[in-house]
Amino acid sequence: MDVSSLYRPLKGLTLYMVSLGCSKNLVDSERILNSFLSLGCQIVEGAGEADILVVNTCSFIEAATKEALENLFYLSSQKKEGAFLVVIGCLVSRYGRKFSQHFVEADLFVPPGQYQNLPALVASLMGRESALIDEPFENWPRSLATPPWRAWLKISEGCNRNCAYCLIPSIRGPYKPKSLERLKYEASLLVSSGVKEITMVAQDLTAWHEGELKFGDLVQSLAELEGLVWLRLMYAYPDDLTEKLVKRLAICGGALIPYLDMPLQHASASLLRRMNRKAISPLKLVKSIRDWWPEAALRSTLMVGFPGETESEFEQMLKLVEEAKFENLGVFKFSPEEGARAAKLPDQIPASIKEKRRRTLMAKQRAISKAINKKRIGSTLTVLVEGASEDSPLVMVGRATFQAPEVDGLIYFDGQQPKAGQIVEVKIIKSSDYDLVGRVNYPSLKQGACKSQG
Repeated sequence: MDVSSLYRPLKGLTLYMVSLGCSKNLVDSERILNSFLSLGCQIVEGAGEADILVVNTCSFIEAATKEALENLFYLSSQKKEGAFLVVIGCLVSRYGRKFSQHFVEADLFVPPGQYQNLPALVASLMGRESALIDEPFENWPRSLATPPWRAWLKISEGCNRNCAYCLIPSIRGPYKPKSLERLKYEASLLVSSGVKEITMVAQDLTAWHEGELKFGDLVQSLAELEGLVWLRLMYAYPDDLTEKLVKRLAICGGALIPYLDMPLQHASASLLRRMNRKAISPLKLVKSIRDWWPEAALRSTLMVGFPGETESEFEQMLKLVEEAKFENLGVFKFSPEEGARAAKLPDQIPASIKEKRRRTLMAKQRAISKAINKKRIGSTLTVLVEGASEDSPLVMVGRATFQAPEVDGLIYFDGQQPKAGQIVEVKIIKSSDYDLVGRVNYPSLKQGACKSQG
């Protein structure tokens, strides 16, 4: 997107933007942010200073909807006189006109399918000249909201799976992959800007295809990008993790790190069928992946309290966690979302039971994570430095390859205060349930020679 320096229809206006929800939402927000900057807007830190307030909402589950509404009501109370509040994202797509009629505090509502027109709609709202951008939205450049050494790469939009509990197909539309050429171009731009770690994300990562090219071809191509240090895979649909694909990932080399996220959701074949998911054997799949790709750290998500979930089915999930020994695990409670088929199913599980089951699973996983971390004491790990910890500027934090940003544990260490974004070697000396503690390994000084730490 080439916006002429003379074309600044939003020049002199200030922008405050909030992005809620998942990493995929954040990528959209980064494109939108860049478009407003290119058209002349300036970013401000306080909502009360802004002429335009934009909130990119998530509405996948009840908790996300609640968070979005809380942010909207707060910002509507903070905006200065004459400012405009713009609501975009899944909340608008999900509730449409019903939402816009009830939330009168907002001035503009734009669903994801109309992001292409967002700058023009805002310009019109502000009484400015047209701010049309010819490039398709998915090709707009991004202004990263993540630290400059890591970024998300969304490889597709929408989903065709139609799981009984999920609203993504109705909110975001059918599955639409981005081209290999475009993804390589975007990844190259990220790397050239200083990004060392790219995490590939999508609602359905392994469904990517382009003609005869499949997901493995995409991974291989991106892993070979010069300058990229880590390439991470998240949200790989279990059905597609065939022996052929996983073995190809195992020998891919390049920047691909041994980490695989696969949302299994449950261990019971009958319950998976009720979810409208393929009735695979999750434990068998996990054991196969451990054989096909022994080095891979496995992360998964499980759901408790789906309608009709019996104690026996829950016990199957406990057994799965105990035997699979995931390096990382997230556990979520089923939320009966309006519009999802599962919301109308009989035998809804009481909230107290859902919470009890969630706590039980997480207690089981906590013990497993603690045991895995204890075995890492004495090892030396390659760590991407994230910066100083929130508790003390004297303690640094970082992540190893088995720790995805924002969802997994951290490594705390001291040493000679390496800069954020650096790759360092850390010797692990202590462990806890989810985090590790270590010291940075620096080259020893021999015969008075002073070695640069670069």
